[in-house]
Amino acid sequence: MTQFYLDPHRSKAHVVIVYRNFMAAENPQCHIGLGVGALHTVRVLRKHHVDARAYGVWTADHIQEHLRRHPETTHCVIEAPWVPLADTQRLLGEFPDVHFLVRSHSQIGFLQVEAGAITLLRELLLLQDGVLNLTVAANSHRLKNFVERTYSGACLYLPNLYDVERPGRKRDVCHEHRSLRIGSFGALRLLKNHTSAAAAALMIARARGCDLEFSVSIEREENGRGVLDALRAMFANVPWARLVEQPWMDWSQFRRVVETMDLCIQVSHTETFNFVTADAAAAGVPSVVSPMIEWPPAYWQVDPDAIEDMARVGSALLSSTEGADDGLRALEHYVRGATHRWLSYLDRQPGGLVQN
Repeated sequence: MTQFYLDPHRSKAHVVIVYRNFMAAENPQCHIGLGVGALHTVRVLRKHHVDARAYGVWTADHIQEHLRRHPETTHCVIEAPWVPLADTQRLLGEFPDVHFLVRSHSQIGFLQVEAGAITLLRELLLLQDGVLNLTVAANSHRLKNFVERTYSGACLYLPNLYDVERPGRKRDVCHEHRSLRIGSFGALRLLKNHTSAAAAALMIARARGCDLEFSVSIEREENGRGVLDALRAMFANVPWARLVEQPWMDWSQFRRVVETMDLCIQVSHTETFNFVTADAAAAGVPSVVSPMIEWPPAYWQVDPDAIEDMARVGSALLSSTEGADDGLRALEHYVRGATHRWLSYLDRQPGGLVQN
């Protein structure tokens, strides 16, 4: 690592990415959002000849074990602020030649249900000023700007990476069939707004005279008690519409479920990148999204409380022969910029300023 500080270059970087996974001892690859994000980051970095690897961990001791096992590590990216401050200080002291990045993935709106994360984020902003091997980072300009302007602490912008390559894509044709498949995936958080997505899907199917299969993810209820009950109530005794409860699955299985959709609706009230929308775009499936997901085409985006607008945009996307391709191009454009930023960071001394 000392040599990296003296002569930094991406080819000399050895990046370890860790994310919290309570099943780490039994299954080190976790397919929650942070685990999928780490997987894609490693894939993209490796395609650019950066030595990168990802691990699911549960405690700071697990991070310590991985770093001892890989003494060549130059950067340790901790996905989300969850390691207690005392443990962070211990890691910084034991591995002075490793640069640690604590990268937030949520807007402050989602962090309201994780008050400990907000406290820890503020503590880390202060800690990084007094040490040489810690950087606080965010995957969105919005969180970065809030943190810097409010708490006067530096925050590095490092956006999500996504491996766009697929062996094949859904053909881009208009939907003109009796059966309509629409999905609104992700954890059952209140701010994910699944009930509004369901309402829009019902309106689309009714207007088009279609039978509807509306898919949601289950088994990940994150402070969203009652969401699934509400969805079940919306579909009860509606003979032409069915709620499909998809069990939580690993990412490789999940993306194949997304590929069977005609449309996705991801209208979160607060969001950053949203991997489900990226999965859909890569598979050739268009999505109705809220403006909180910044990278999709502007005409995919609607007010997350305007159900009639969601239905209008969704129906137009179903009838479009170009909507899915526009989404893929938007995703590829975003990933090119995000990859450039990561590689530019790895070409600099860790902790140095990166042009925004």
